[in-house]
Amino acid sequence: MKTRKLWVATAAAIAAVSTCVLFSQSASAQDPQYPGPLPYQVFLDTFGTSTINNPNTTVTSSQTDYAITSVKQANASITSGDLEMEEPSSSSAWTEAAAVFTTTPVVLQSTGDAIDFILEFTDTANLTSAITQNQLGIGLFDSGGAYPVTTNMNSGGTATTSGGVQSWVGYNSQTYGYTSGGSTTSKMNSRIGQSATTGSQDLLFNDTASGTYNNPRGSNLVNGASTATLVLTNGVTYTEDFQIQVTGSGTLLVTNSFYTGSGTGGQLLYTYGGTSNFTGSVSFDSLAFGFLQKSSSYVVTQDISEIEISTIPEPSTWMMLAASLPVVLALVSRRRRS
Repeated sequence: MKTRKLWVATAAAIAAVSTCVLFSQSASAQDPQYPGPLPYQVFLDTFGTSTINNPNTTVTSSQTDYAITSVKQANASITSGDLEMEEPSSSSAWTEAAAVFTTTPVVLQSTGDAIDFILEFTDTANLTSAITQNQLGIGLFDSGGAYPVTTNMNSGGTATTSGGVQSWVGYNSQTYGYTSGGSTTSKMNSRIGQSATTGSQDLLFNDTASGTYNNPRGSNLVNGASTATLVLTNGVTYTEDFQIQVTGSGTLLVTNSFYTGSGTGGQLLYTYGGTSNFTGSVSFDSLAFGFLQKSSSYVVTQDISEIEISTIPEPSTWMMLAASLPVVLALVSRRRRS
């Protein structure tokens, strides 16, 4: 009887670890860049209960508040399955959403540890304009416990605001659409705390337009070839996959990829990345995404259908699991003999 109780208790513990690590549902579970342990889902939002510009929203594994920030007038709405951001035509304007996705930050400690931010969206209107150099932005950050300002959706709201995301630290991707003469290429940047001057509430666009963060500017991790631009089609759904991974002592690899359709199983359209010597942060609890346009000819609209944050477990988790399996097998064998 004692053997049976011990076997049941041990098996239950191993099953719990196995279930948590092996069978967590993740859109990136089949990502070929991660052939080892499957990702563990930290946050999955299809906007059933999340809000925009409501600082009183409780953060859970499937709910948060998205603070919409724009250097000019923007429009935003949220319903189940859809978070929409729209920006009127402008010669230089940007709109982005920022949110805290967990109250327990993800910390990347060992080689192989990674965090994965998947954004499924539809290019509803003109995200990559054929006229000038529009950009898509995405990033992961350490909020330091500070929540975004929720009153910055109007023109000029970000000029000299203090607090909010001013002190957020992390990494972002600036993916360019059509270029003018091929002179501008997609970039990966670090972002550190800003002074309370112009751009203090921008997280994504690193001194590329009015109101973007520039005091101090971010460090550039990668600058691709002159042809490294992304061209999207209005009305088509895409999946963006932004990843940060520890690749060695003091080194991070930051990558961004785009796929056709919902999930990372579609056609890979575009990918690029760069390395950092921990100039930003290895702790992450917040995110941002959005777009910047430089065309006065188009309204730009992005509709997001799903957001997912996953992590790759530490090797110690798998070592614990592997070490425990012989114990279970021995107990099973002993019980059979008895």
